[in-house]
Amino acid sequence: MPAEPRPGYTAVARVLRPHALRGELRVEVFSPTARNIQRGRPVYLRGVRRIVQRARPAGDDWIIKLSGLETRTDVEDLHGELIEALDSDVLRDDAESYFIHELIGLAVVTAAGEALGTLVEVLQPGANDVYVVHGARGEILVPAIGQVVQSIDLAAGRVVITPLPGMLDESP
Repeated sequence: MPAEPRPGYTAVARVLRPHALRGELRVEVFSPTARNIQRGRPVYLRGVRRIVQRARPAGDDWIIKLSGLETRTDVEDLHGELIEALDSDVLRDDAESYFIHELIGLAVVTAAGEALGTLVEVLQPGANDVYVVHGARGEILVPAIGQVVQSIDLAAGRVVITPLPGMLDESP
């Protein structure tokens, strides 16, 4: 089961388990609006292009039906598989929405121009994401909140932050 999407693709959901008997899947969706798994959207599962035939919320998860998967047997071994969309087909929730894989590898600098390192991981503990940055100061945890993150520029490959008081003082 892949942990990361293939190059050129964005992971939009992960299969949790089969649902019922007619090839439906219970999935964890990676976007609050689930725009990329709505009826008629093209997605890829194990590299095979499929069309979302049905999608409905089920608590925190979604139940979806993909073309070509007709029975429970067809979907029994898909637990943990990523559902991907072509990068060019991905619908964003808004202009300031980013997928985690887009952030990994970006340079992180302060608004004053100090290079802090590279964003290596995004933690999702609850209220807000936390960016894990590795650099000369060691590991820095950056809360992904508007007060701290000033800009994210994917084209330039960098995140500009204004550290909270004391945020950098503890680094070596």
